[in-house]
Amino acid sequence: MPATQNAWDKITAAVGPVATPALVKTGFLWQGMYELYDKSFGVPKANSCIPLVVFCSRTVKDIETYKDKFTKFAETATKAKGVRCCISFVDRDKTDTVLQLYWYDSPADYVKAPGDLTGCYCGSAETDYCQIWGEWTEEFKTAITTSNCKYAFVKEMRGFIREPSEASKGGFTTGSPPMIWISKRNIKPGRMAACGHNFQKGTDMMFTNAPAALSVAEFTDEVDPDATWSLRVFNDFDNGFKAHFPIPSFILFRMAYNVIPEWVPGPYPLGFSFSTKQHIDMAVSQNAGNKNYTQYHWEADLIGPKPDFGKGF
Repeated sequence: MPATQNAWDKITAAVGPVATPALVKTGFLWQGMYELYDKSFGVPKANSCIPLVVFCSRTVKDIETYKDKFTKFAETATKAKGVRCCISFVDRDKTDTVLQLYWYDSPADYVKAPGDLTGCYCGSAETDYCQIWGEWTEEFKTAITTSNCKYAFVKEMRGFIREPSEASKGGFTTGSPPMIWISKRNIKPGRMAACGHNFQKGTDMMFTNAPAALSVAEFTDEVDPDATWSLRVFNDFDNGFKAHFPIPSFILFRMAYNVIPEWVPGPYPLGFSFSTKQHIDMAVSQNAGNKNYTQYHWEADLIGPKPDFGKGF
């Protein structure tokens, strides 16, 4: 489905840089009302976190050798029904470093990398990291862990990673190239619980409103309790990206009044965007804050096959 920008999108893009900060600054006036509402009316959590998402930064000996080995591995791994994403990019800021992203429907769908690929790695636990989010098991933890990388296994989640099921297949089978955003954000000291509570309330609404938002989730960093990793997977621009944060909407007000004020101002410590150039350009035009992400494009930078979130349906 082609992405669209209508007249309203252009208006909100023009007004947003002024209106959104104004909403954020007045959040303290409304937060008490939201607290009272939440105590009076419970909103069920969107769904349980079932799939596994793995994000890695690895140092390699030789980029060209790595590209060859990873491509062969990814082409084989993604033949399995439960492997919807197995991709890599060369880090724009470190020419000897690569980024990797995997989506497994369950721990049983994990495909172990062959020795000729892992032999390309030359980093250490001080230089390389791997974030594991979702319903991992101890068997999976043992299978993926090596000594030359620092691993963080996190199950506690705010938001959702959508289960690929018959009920949700419409969001998985869009036929549109996905937008995937990963970032690490700093939260004001001691405000993680309040921020996380309101983030969950906002994403509960997103879960229903944006069927092609396959993940809007956050995970507290294992080392820094005031830092959060963010995972956004939009499988369609209109029904994913635009629908997860419509303007105006109760979603907007929940997030602008209660969540964004808890962020430490300024650029994210880490921010990565994987998408078509057209989609990220349109996302930036609608919200200048999306410039925080370092861009990687399917058309030019991808190592391995494009993600296929609709496979198996």
